[in-house]
Amino acid sequence: MSEQDFHFRVRYKDFEYSVTGDEAFVAHHEEVASTYLTKLMEEEKSTALRPSLPAGVPAQETKEPGAEPRSKAEIKAFLEGLPLYSEWQYTLAMAYFLFHHKQQPSFTAKSVRKQFREARHTVPNNIHLSIHTCVKKGYLKESGLEDLQKNYEITESGMQYITGIANGDTPEVSVSRGGSSTEILPSRQEKLLNFTLEELQLNQNPNPQLLERLEDQALSILYIYKKELDFTHLSALDVHTVLTELFGFNHSPKAVQIALSRSRPRVEKIKYDGQMHYQLTQGGEEYMENVMEKQLFSEE
Repeated sequence: MSEQDFHFRVRYKDFEYSVTGDEAFVAHHEEVASTYLTKLMEEEKSTALRPSLPAGVPAQETKEPGAEPRSKAEIKAFLEGLPLYSEWQYTLAMAYFLFHHKQQPSFTAKSVRKQFREARHTVPNNIHLSIHTCVKKGYLKESGLEDLQKNYEITESGMQYITGIANGDTPEVSVSRGGSSTEILPSRQEKLLNFTLEELQLNQNPNPQLLERLEDQALSILYIYKKELDFTHLSALDVHTVLTELFGFNHSPKAVQIALSRSRPRVEKIKYDGQMHYQLTQGGEEYMENVMEKQLFSEE
């Protein structure tokens, strides 16, 4: 090797790069080696951060640009490999699938609902309640907004839960009087009160705290719970529970029932589980939207 020759060599684990030549030649290959080394280290970091898949779940295949989406059969196979028994568990499984197989680090309730449909699986009656249950359990977490919709991410605990049941761990169960295992189901009241005032989006809905008439307060609860939480109808006792427990009113159950009855034709009665429930008519929804506009105008 002459005095004009330079030598460059770098080694990182199984990666080795070595060249000999003049100064310009070696300088060029220093940049080439640096690019390779940076890419290698980034790939290793990405692999280390990616959680392991549960046993029995097919590994994510490399997806070429423009490739067809994963088939419905594969989504079905993924679900069949998990011993799921409740709507919130299926919701968590869909979130897991979106994260691992579709490489979506965050998702909205709308995207989870879409995943149910792609899997040809029954969509939960209240997808927001299922997601909120997962959040309460620490399996999902909120991560900002996307197009005015809440974004969610699956947590490490959520991934461990799906991994655990895939490996045969026993999920949460209770024993019914007949002796069979059943899901621990929240009561009707717990479902209704399982939300904070912030989650009810009072700045974008008619706020019962700003309404004087009991009829309007009751109608606002029907409106908010339908729009934000997918409760299409509520009983008079449901509305009374929300008004007293969440908003601190001291109305009697009878007064709320009378107020809802007087609100026709803005509400209509339907029978549900042997009880009389109330749901807003189109005229009732339009009335509430007008009330909301007046509230917003008065704040300005």
